Amino acid sequence: MVFNSIRTRLTAWYVVLLGIILILFSIFLYYFLSKRLYEGIDNSLKVSATVVSQSATMKFDQPPLPGLERFFEQFLGQSNLNKFYRIYDGSGNVGSRSKNIDASKFPLTQIAYADALKGKTTYETFNIDGIQPVRVITMPVLRGDNLANLVQVGTSLESVQETLKNLKIILFTGVPLVLLVATLFGRFMARRALKPVSRIIQTARDVGKGADLSKRIPVPEVQDEIGQLATTFNDMMDRLESSFSQIRQFSSDASHELRTPLTVLQGQNELVLNKERDTQEYQEVIVSNLEEINYMSKVLEDLFVLSRSDENQIQLECKPMNLKDIFDEVFKHAEALANEKNIEITVAFLEPVEINGDAVRLRQMVWNVLHNAIKYTPAGGKIKISLEDQGDSAFLTVQDSGIGISEEDLPNIFNRFFRVDKARSRKEGGSGLGLSISKHIVEAHKGSIEVESKLGVGTKFKIRLPKISALKPQGA
Repeated sequence: MVFNSIRTRLTAWYVVLLGIILILFSIFLYYFLSKRLYEGIDNSLKVSATVVSQSATMKFDQPPLPGLERFFEQFLGQSNLNKFYRIYDGSGNVGSRSKNIDASKFPLTQIAYADALKGKTTYETFNIDGIQPVRVITMPVLRGDNLANLVQVGTSLESVQETLKNLKIILFTGVPLVLLVATLFGRFMARRALKPVSRIIQTARDVGKGADLSKRIPVPEVQDEIGQLATTFNDMMDRLESSFSQIRQFSSDASHELRTPLTVLQGQNELVLNKERDTQEYQEVIVSNLEEINYMSKVLEDLFVLSRSDENQIQLECKPMNLKDIFDEVFKHAEALANEKNIEITVAFLEPVEINGDAVRLRQMVWNVLHNAIKYTPAGGKIKISLEDQGDSAFLTVQDSGIGISEEDLPNIFNRFFRVDKARSRKEGGSGLGLSISKHIVEAHKGSIEVESKLGVGTKFKIRLPKISALKPQGA
């Protein structure tokens, strides 16, 4: 369809609106000019009739004032036909008239005579065959309350009608031409204004066909609606490209993490089935298989949690709680694990802090951070933890004396499947997802998590969670 194009619809709306405006303007112009021209004719006739009416005494067959015929020759144009004057007596008989026109063609009408008896001036228009319409004024001359004379002055409307006719020609010719030019210009401007939209459409098609996601739309210098649309589209493409890159990386890492335990399971089972084994060997293989299965289950469970976090589908069951209780509970399990590695855990501060949160998720977050510290701290090392009430927030810190993180690895610490020491983490069953999950949990509670580290010295995690008072609206 022709009107499926926004460019065509915009041009059509523009031309229709312009056409309506031009038609209304033309009607107004024609009406106003016509009115002014006729008013000019009437004013001219009134001036002429007033000059004639000033005659003191009318005498038949003679002009009432000396030089009146010369006046009409100059004012009305004796050489131009259809311009005349006539003077009647009180009974309606012609007493004096101009010589250029037959008086019988313009008789004194009953309406004009009746109005004259009442002292009223009358304007009339006569349409005579072969002659242009003539405008006539009939003005009474009163002596006291009696009608002494009637002055009648007329002029042709040929010039007025010719002017209005020319105006019609101009309007009927000019308006279509203006609309034609407006159509061409409007289509050109619409095409130019919507050119970035065409680029957006083409880029979207390329993306849909699996083309290069790095393509962007040039942003116009003028930040109008089209410029904002181009900027928004480019921002969307940035996020889309980043998401695709993360998905590819995520899929690669996930397949790698699951491929290793599956390979171990396959190799051990093939090995044990090559020949008869004693009971102890079968038990060792089964135990090893269970370890790999538990590892894969943990990876899949963590992946499921992160997937739901990405889609904002994790439903937090938040309620008021004391974060110190969760800290005490997790600390007991962490202390038992640290003792096995001869790691000392000390508590610098442990203050009660009321927050609104999901106890299960917060326990998981604290455990992941503490377990990560224990995992990367060598035997004989130290871990210091603290929980402080800092006005509007709870401030948790976990500092270890472990292997630390290099500056180039530090920005990636919360990325999925990232490990500082891949061999050690895999040996201890780590999936590389714990810190990513912890970050999601903290952010879901409107908090923040930061990390400071120095290679060979240790790492410090700083977690800030808003207190209940900070979450309440002001004035509540």
